[in-house]
Amino acid sequence: MNQLTFILAEGIFSLCRLAPEDAIPSWALSSDFYTISKTRDELSVVCESQYVPAIVKQDGDWRLLKIAAVLDLSLTDITAKFSTALANAGVNLCVIATYETDYILVKQEKLQTAITALQDAGLIVQQ
Repeated sequence: MNQLTFILAEGIFSLCRLAPEDAIPSWALSSDFYTISKTRDELSVVCESQYVPAIVKQDGDWRLLKIAAVLDLSLTDITAKFSTALANAGVNLCVIATYETDYILVKQEKLQTAITALQDAGLIVQQ
């Protein structure tokens, strides 16, 4: 894979932390994009901020970028390419992997810095 293309999703997203014994919240299912992870320590939800109740522990103002390609699960070095570019630019990120592709979350305040860093690394960002 020579060149990755990222597509900027609409909306503002939140990373939410619930107790591990909590049920999967129905409010998350209203979001066009959501992901839910459960461990012994927490139930973690990422979804559009507009659906998250104010009482939920959350970190908001994240923007979502999707890699516009189906990534073979045997590929290596994909995450390193974009995460290194973002780290060098001082942009923190959260990576979400699905079966077909990867998504990254970057803070809204660092979005333009992230886009520039990705483009400088030879990646394409569609806004």
